[in-house]
Amino acid sequence: MPIFNPEDWKEKIKYPHWYTEVPGVFKELVQLHAENRAEYERVKEQIYDFFEDQLRKGAVALGQTGKNLDAERKPIDTVVIHHTSMKPGLTKERLSGIDLVRLYAPQYAGKGPTYTAHKEIKDRPVYSGHFRDGVQVFWPYHWIVRTGGICERLLEDSEIGWHAGNWDVNCRSIAIVFDNDYENSEPSDVELAAVASLIKDTYPQVLKENIKGHCEINTKTTCPSKNFLSVDNKHPGWREKLVYLYSNVSRR
Repeated sequence: MPIFNPEDWKEKIKYPHWYTEVPGVFKELVQLHAENRAEYERVKEQIYDFFEDQLRKGAVALGQTGKNLDAERKPIDTVVIHHTSMKPGLTKERLSGIDLVRLYAPQYAGKGPTYTAHKEIKDRPVYSGHFRDGVQVFWPYHWIVRTGGICERLLEDSEIGWHAGNWDVNCRSIAIVFDNDYENSEPSDVELAAVASLIKDTYPQVLKENIKGHCEINTKTTCPSKNFLSVDNKHPGWREKLVYLYSNVSRR
């Protein structure tokens, strides 16, 4: 049987507990990654295509009410840097579909690490509490930075993003994601300068020591890049460039 059959899932998503089967699908997908990388990429994109499309159509059974997790928002003292690990041009609709299945579904199925009080959301219909024009969205980030240096707002500062893999950090942080795959490279000077200015202008209370990479919060990931942190004095990471720009840019 295929890992993911869209026709079967059109029926499954009509019911509020559709998400309970998602962890099993991704477990098989991880196994496929080790066996056939090309097929893994095809199935992964098929899953993302499906949920992006079905969310757009309003076909996914979601909760219209639920626990207000944003009530746990704390004063912002940290910025966490991410990258999409995808080609540039990620749309907001695509991002919402991806993180519905990558982040929210495992959490509600009791399989995710971010929110420890699973009993408060487990087995309930998926509910982010974040709506745009009447449509529920599942963005994990507050800002996405395009390759030209344009910073686009996603979540509001009052909204908690499920992004760091640590609930306490989520509650007091802002998530900024670069719209590209920088696993083995680094953002352009234009992008880094844009992020430095964004942090300085919008979150001047954040100390430079609290501009973190996702990998510094969750050691199981290399996001936003294998080159983010310094290896030694001869091989500085691009975090140092970002912090330098942040420390030297003037508020507008």
